[in-house]
Amino acid sequence: MLSWFRQFTVATRLRLLAGLSAAGVLGVAVGLLWFSYENKLEDRRTAVRQTVEVAHALLQWAHDQHTSGKLDADAARQQALSALDKLRYGNNEYFWVNDMAGVMVHHPIKPQLDGQDVGEMKDPNGVFLFKHFVSMAKEHGQGFVNYQWPKPGMEQPQDKISFVKGFEPWGWVLGSGLYIDDVQAAFHQQLTKALLVVTLTALALAVLIEVTARDLSLGVKVAVQRAEAIAEGDLAT
Repeated sequence: MLSWFRQFTVATRLRLLAGLSAAGVLGVAVGLLWFSYENKLEDRRTAVRQTVEVAHALLQWAHDQHTSGKLDADAARQQALSALDKLRYGNNEYFWVNDMAGVMVHHPIKPQLDGQDVGEMKDPNGVFLFKHFVSMAKEHGQGFVNYQWPKPGMEQPQDKISFVKGFEPWGWVLGSGLYIDDVQAAFHQQLTKALLVVTLTALALAVLIEVTARDLSLGVKVAVQRAEAIAEGDLAT
């Protein structure tokens, strides 16, 4: 099975083994970094889902105030939106509400969108985010949507993970999102460091292998010369 490997010189074998070792170490490092990256993304998904569920309970409470006769429908909706407007978490993250027709009901950061049809709004990658929100709420009741959205302090829109949940009694879609650009930046930084370390290690190993291969070649050459000399009767070599 290893006959193909034995056809190479010792020096070439060492180089192949070193290359395979470097590739294996790099593969393991990338795998571990990717696993850590996915775990951090899952933490973000869990966080945004839980906060939306808490806000959804607030909508349910306001609706119960209406069904119990304590508030009329408009007052219940207004009270719910006022409460949502004050809810913040993380780095001042917020909640928005649009309806099933793609009209913005309330956006605490961009109030100019309130009452506007945002169904045709899309991110730089062409994702019709509000259509996705509505579709997710209608088809599954809730779910995650990935897209890009402007981030304070950044020139370009950044990647965001949002969780939306439909509120059927009022035909609303409640949502909130968390940016993941910091997680992506950390992953890329760690990946660059891993590549640098493996590359430098591979280069150092290559130098050592070349020195070892040269010494082996020289040793074999000297041994052959001595053997030939002995065969010719020169025992003094």
